[in-house]
Formats: sequence, structure tokens, C-alpha cells
Amino acid sequence: MKNIKLRIVYLILGAALLLFALFMLAVNLIIPAHFVREAKKALISESQYQNRTIPYTDEEPIYDEGEEEGNFFTPSIVFLELDDGYRPNTWNRDSYHLEKKLLEYCAGRDIALNQCYTFKTDKHHLIFMSVQEEQDDWEKPYAYIMYIDIGPITRYIVTLNWAFFAVLLAISSVMCLLGFRFGRDIEKETERQQTFFQNASHELKTPLMAIQGYAEGIQAGVMDTGSAAEVILAESDRMTELVDELLDISKIDMGRQPLTLSEMDVRELLYDSMRAVEPIAAGGGITITPDFPETPVMVSCDDTRLRRAVTNILSNGVRYARSQLHLTCRTEKRHVTIRIQDDGDGIAAEDLPHIFDRFYMGKNGKSGIGLALAKEIIHLHKGTIRAYNGDSGAVFEISIPVSR
Repeated sequence: MKNIKLRIVYLILGAALLLFALFMLAVNLIIPAHFVREAKKALISESQYQNRTIPYTDEEPIYDEGEEEGNFFTPSIVFLELDDGYRPNTWNRDSYHLEKKLLEYCAGRDIALNQCYTFKTDKHHLIFMSVQEEQDDWEKPYAYIMYIDIGPITRYIVTLNWAFFAVLLAISSVMCLLGFRFGRDIEKETERQQTFFQNASHELKTPLMAIQGYAEGIQAGVMDTGSAAEVILAESDRMTELVDELLDISKIDMGRQPLTLSEMDVRELLYDSMRAVEPIAAGGGITITPDFPETPVMVSCDDTRLRRAVTNILSNGVRYARSQLHLTCRTEKRHVTIRIQDDGDGIAAEDLPHIFDRFYMGKNGKSGIGLALAKEIIHLHKGTIRAYNGDSGAVFEISIPVSR
């Protein structure tokens, strides 16, 4: 999964170039060719009408019943008379110069009657046809050129090209930026998972090696059975706890850790967590002091998992406290705030940003799973958790919504 962010960027750029190429093909080849065909059809259809009044006027032509009315280019046909020599229209300077160039173009070539030709200038794209009409009462045939200027359409297509290119460039830039960030997140997640499994293997190997060592000592008869059994049981409990925490985090990552919510007084949950760590606290001479409101503080929570999160934080506090651990609970607006503060040395500045990272162990850390799991459980309850250094020792503050 290396360089996944660059692969995503290249994929986006490739897709954008392909889309632009398809757009260019459609707009610059297919669409102009369609308009050229339509212009030719309009000229051919118009040339089939006999005995028209020349020059062409803006009045709608009168068609016999059942006769086709041409296509959408028919009103755009311009008639250029050739009677008594070439005589360009003079009502517009641009039209005069255009028709003069057209006549010069025709004069130097053998232009067949009733056939469509193409003539291009910088701003104009003409589809034209030379026509000659004959009547019995006319002394000589009447000659003229019909043409349609699709130049405005081709110029609009060029403008459309640049507009589409600008829009595509902007969208591609945004998509490349988002793709780069997305790829970077994937790389970080992949790296985090690799670190996760490496650290998990290391953490599981440590108690396994201890168990194996004491079991081999018992087998060889060089170790006291009673003391060895105590170590084996302790390491087994440690390994079981670590495996349970790893399974819980894995289930949370996969979204397979649904909460079983129920209404509960958070004070009871906190007392249960205190009782869970009291043996360890008593062994280390640590006193846990609760400070709770007298009235119930009701929350909607999964009491088993929330109790585990609080217990993990209390266990961490007991490990770093000197003699006191304060556990307070307060209701603030629509949230209940649980604060756990020890009287230890506090959290080192370099450890503070990573305190909830998985397998991150500061000084005297245990496994690097407990606080990470607590954070995930709190987030499942739509709550927040943060750690900081107070006046004395470290402070862990949990905030979860109260029941309405």
C-alpha cells in the first residue's frame, strides 16, 4: 500500500484527461460535423424549390400543402446574387468583406452547380452552394449563391472548450487534493494497523514467555510449584485481559460493537469501578476519594462497557498516583462530567498528544490498550474524553450526554 496517495492522484488525473478527450471529440468533431450536415441539408432542400423570388427576404416562404418546411438552418440561408457579375451584399461591412472573399474564392475554382462546399475564414465557417434557375420566359438563367454561416457556432464551441477545461481543471484540482488526503489517510491507517499487530504480538508474547518459562521450571523440578503457579495465573490473567481488550477494539473498528443502552445512575457505575480497582489501590497505599452529587445523575449508556472505560482510567490513575486519587461527578447543562485526578507527577509533555493512541506507552505504561479502548467506548456513547495536567498530577475528564 505504498504511495497510494500518488496512485489516487494519477487515477483522478487520468480520468479527467480521458473525460476531456471525450468531450473534445464530441464538441470539436461530432457536433460540428452534425451542424455541417444540417447546413448542407438546408441548402439542398432550398435549392429544390423553383421560381423563388430573388433576393431572399425575411418573409416566411409559402410552401405547398404536404411540403417539407426545411430544418432549423433554413431561416439562416443568405442569398448572394450573381446576375450581371458578382455583386456582394452591402448592408453590412463585415458581410460585404465576407462575401467578397467568398466570391474571390469561387472565382479561382471550378464550382459545380447544386453542390455544397466549405469556406473558412478567421471568424466565419460558410457552407455554400452555387445555384442556377431557368424559366421559359427568362432571357437567361438566374444565378446566385446560397450560404449558411456556422461560424458563431464554431466560435461558441471554442469558448465552450475553454470553459469546460477551466471547470474540469478546478474540479480535478479539488479531487486531486481530496484524493491525496484520502490516500494519505489510507497509508496512515495501514501503517497504524501494522504497528497495531506488531505491538499486539509483542504484548502477547511477553506473558506467554513468562508462562512457558515457569512451566519449564516446574517440569525440570528447579522451581517452587506454588510460586510458579502464582506467576502463571497472574500472567494468564494479564494475557486474558489483553486479548479481551484487543477483541473489543477490533469489534469497535469493524462496527460490530453495538451498545445495549439502558437508563442508569452514573454514580452507581462509578462506585462499581472504584470497587474493581480498590484491591490494587490498597496494595499501593492509594486512597480513592469520591465526590458525587446527592441526587441521581441519570444517563443512557451501556453500563458494562462504560464501566470498563472508567475502570481502565482509574487503573491508570492508581498506577501513577502517590497517595490520592480524586473521582468527581458533576452535571453541567445537558452533559455529565466525570473527572479523575491523581497526585502524581503528571503526564510528560511529549506523551500528552499520544496518551490515547493505541499501544502508546509512556513511562511505566502497561500495554497501551486501556486508554485507547476507553476513548473508543466514550466516543460510542457520543461523549468526549481529554487528558491534561492539573495543579497536581494528571486529570482525565469524561463528558457524556445526560438523559432527557
